[in-house]
Amino acid sequence: MATKERKAEIISELEQFFSNGKVVIVTDLTGLSVAEFTGFRRTLAKDNAKLRVAKNTLVKRAIGESEFKQLETLAKGPSAFIVGYDDPAQPAKTVTDYLKQIKKGTVRGAVLEGKALNADDVKGLASLPSKEQLLSSIMGSLDSGAQGIAGILSAVIRDIAVLAEEVAKKNEGVAS
Repeated sequence: MATKERKAEIISELEQFFSNGKVVIVTDLTGLSVAEFTGFRRTLAKDNAKLRVAKNTLVKRAIGESEFKQLETLAKGPSAFIVGYDDPAQPAKTVTDYLKQIKKGTVRGAVLEGKALNADDVKGLASLPSKEQLLSSIMGSLDSGAQGIAGILSAVIRDIAVLAEEVAKKNEGVAS
């Protein structure tokens, strides 16, 4: 059994773990081998997400009144906590894909922006495009809009030049 000092250390580590997180996904990873667990951690690290297994009571103390307070409803039984620090959709996608691939473990839910999500909501979050895909889509839209504006301005300038040329020809005809 951990001493009070060790529990205080763990709580401090958990507070650090949850700080700056955008989303926390709660899973039950019962049945995963050490190799599967290690592979899962490495896959999550590529998405700037981290995995931590801890006692639910210590997690509840660590989150206190933070935006992840809703974890209290999800942290029952053996729990693993995945914190995504950037794009909330990417860790959800990685978790659902990995657990589907190995056919072990379950997603209990998540907390995003202070709101609890159930397992179906996490699957919905996983189906969203990534932050990079959304940004490239927006940039493509902005670029095509800018090209359209440039085309319109070019046409207006060309029309003004043609009109000026026609006026000049008309004035030459009047002057002769």
